[in-house]
Amino acid sequence: MVPLTLNAFYAWVMTSATTHVADSFDTLQVAGARENNLRDVTVDIPKRRLTVCTGVSGSGKSSLIFGTIAAESQRLVNETYSTFVQGFMPPTTRPQVDRLAGLTTTIAIDQESLPANPRSTVGTVTDVHALLRMLFSRVGTPHIGGPQAFAFNVASVQASGRITVQKGDQPVSQHRDFSMNGGMCPACEGRGAVSDFALEELYDAERSLADGALKVPGYSMDGWYGRLFKAAGLDMEKPIAGYSTDELDLLLYSEAIKVKFEGANLTYEGLIPRIRKSMLAKDREAMQTHVRKFVDRAIVFAPCTACNGTRLNDTARSVTIDGVNIGEVAS
Repeated sequence: MVPLTLNAFYAWVMTSATTHVADSFDTLQVAGARENNLRDVTVDIPKRRLTVCTGVSGSGKSSLIFGTIAAESQRLVNETYSTFVQGFMPPTTRPQVDRLAGLTTTIAIDQESLPANPRSTVGTVTDVHALLRMLFSRVGTPHIGGPQAFAFNVASVQASGRITVQKGDQPVSQHRDFSMNGGMCPACEGRGAVSDFALEELYDAERSLADGALKVPGYSMDGWYGRLFKAAGLDMEKPIAGYSTDELDLLLYSEAIKVKFEGANLTYEGLIPRIRKSMLAKDREAMQTHVRKFVDRAIVFAPCTACNGTRLNDTARSVTIDGVNIGEVAS
């Protein structure tokens, strides 16, 4: 064994200290990529590191990442399925590249915008959460049902009624009960957060409805909403500060009720439930600018205390694998 000199030992220490541990792993090697506008591109991409591919429009970024690396990974995965299953898949061809080494399974996230759904997450968009739901439905204990029992966009349902069953030539009426276990937290409806309203941002208490007390975008008293509030029996000339408890409850929290105005049947609903359906059902980024500004002022979001932000009900969170539930894994 040849002893290290002091200078050699110092150089070895400095090299080890400045080399990140992730650099010791393998690389993904691309050689001679010619897909679309690529011209014999050769590049080594380190694994387990965040690598950004940048360039001007048309320089071949997508051709390298999606058209070459992700396409070959998808082709290799498809080849693991049976010939029967492959017959239902879109055809895939090997990209124009001389060599791809060190390639593993790839998750390709499309460049298109995400759907305007407040329940969309990285796990749902990439289908990773679907695989987790399947895993917990089969391996988790206690067993509570299929994958839908762990879906935070599926509510638990119970129903009963009578159905008609054909027995021989005679229809027979029978009573049946129906239930389905879903994973949705009933408190936040699978969003992981609950909202509360700043009432001072909904209306000016010193003004009346006829005088424009409402601050909600689109709620003008000159048109349909004015007729609807009159039909519900609200005093249009009284300042809201003078409303009784019942009148304020009718204005803000009333469930859908049928009312008549000038011979027409209308459906009246309180401000808050109507805002929840018309505005809060959308993802914030999908809202119009003026609506988003109103929501930011009038509505305060906080983590749901019932599910601790996991979006799942108690039953779904009671199932564990090695002491860990699906909400803890997904977070």
